[in-house]
Amino acid sequence: MYFSRYNIIVPFEDKYAIINPLSGSFDVASQNEIERLRKPGKLMDDLDLLDYGISRGYIYESKEDEDVRVEDAYREFLNIMETSQTQILLIPTYGCNFSCIYCYERGIPGRHDVISKEAVDAFFYDIEERLRDEKVRPYITLFGGEPFINSAHQKEAISYIVYNAAKKGYEIAAVTNGYDLMDYTDIIKRADIKEIQVTLDGPPEVHNKRRRLIGGKDSFGRIIEGMHALIEAKIPVNLRVVVDRDNYDSLPELAKILDREGFLDLPDEIFKTQIGRNYELFECSLNHGSLITQAEQWAYFERLSRDYPILRKFHKPDFKGIRNAILTGSMYSPTFDTCPAGKKEWVYDLYGDIYGCTASCGRKDYRLGTYYPERKIYEDRLRPWRERNVLNIKECRECPVSLVCGGGCGVVANEKNGSILSPACHDIGSIFESGIKYYSEDIREALQ
Repeated sequence: MYFSRYNIIVPFEDKYAIINPLSGSFDVASQNEIERLRKPGKLMDDLDLLDYGISRGYIYESKEDEDVRVEDAYREFLNIMETSQTQILLIPTYGCNFSCIYCYERGIPGRHDVISKEAVDAFFYDIEERLRDEKVRPYITLFGGEPFINSAHQKEAISYIVYNAAKKGYEIAAVTNGYDLMDYTDIIKRADIKEIQVTLDGPPEVHNKRRRLIGGKDSFGRIIEGMHALIEAKIPVNLRVVVDRDNYDSLPELAKILDREGFLDLPDEIFKTQIGRNYELFECSLNHGSLITQAEQWAYFERLSRDYPILRKFHKPDFKGIRNAILTGSMYSPTFDTCPAGKKEWVYDLYGDIYGCTASCGRKDYRLGTYYPERKIYEDRLRPWRERNVLNIKECRECPVSLVCGGGCGVVANEKNGSILSPACHDIGSIFESGIKYYSEDIREALQ
């Protein structure tokens, strides 16, 4: 008998949670039960526990049997990916009207050109041709730079993109700083809008220090007005907060403001939140000492929510599947790859270049092809991105958390380790522990 290599044991009060990402199982057990499960060959005197361990995927007859289960799960994962929606990001400009304390464009030469109609036509031609076999129609996300700057030239370009997207049946999303949203609402609502992502980094006194206009003007109030304009137009808003050590403590005050504004009472289909992490990539941050790990990010949220219940209304954290286990009784399906670059995500910029993801766009070393004026994919550069999954990354093959982590970000891995086919690890066990603490009351209720 064999104790699954994917079993993850996390303390829960006076017991333990046992989680298996391969089977999706989540259970609470005593220390004695955990110790006995670890030695399945000695469980013949407790057939009930043995049978339960086998049925939940904690125990296999042999490692080979588990390997067969892994192969089956990988095929299921590929089927899920094949029928999921591909995201195509279009950068109409690298220019921006903000001067943030962090920016992925830091190190990219400042360019303020706007995409031409010829490039837009070439963009739609390329995605129609190259992605014609997609089982689900891809969606287009306007990215930047800042896609929504209130200038006549840029509004004309965005109008042309939206017109073509609507005509050809593509959903549109956008990632925007939100400052000029009111000037674009009438334009974007002509298409089928998936969502508009807007960022607020805290209450006014915090946000305005981190995300202000070039020239120093504050931005918070106008972003709130823009969000209201979107809601009034029935356009879904995805509010993102980028956190680090400098602004995490201000999150409750932001939540209170959003609650007073009525956003937190809206249904998830029209308003949702996400908490992102300010992390180091290509010298993006001005204050490296403020950066936090993903595990620290969620441990901080769990602790802060104890003192500020408004945070539970503001955001419903998933903790890598713990919330899903609470809601459905099962973890997510195994994730063999969390890097969508060159597979389920592509980035096209105004200069005719194609990249694999938002973490790499604008950096020529990561260019995967061109769509204008010449259409070409660099197959040798694309190959490692296509091959990247935990079964092809040596360090991930026997890792117990690999089917949750999925190998992490390929760009981070390459910058850190010099290889795309290497891992960018996260402390999944600690994130699970924070999630179990956060949802402890729900877990106790489920056990009764």
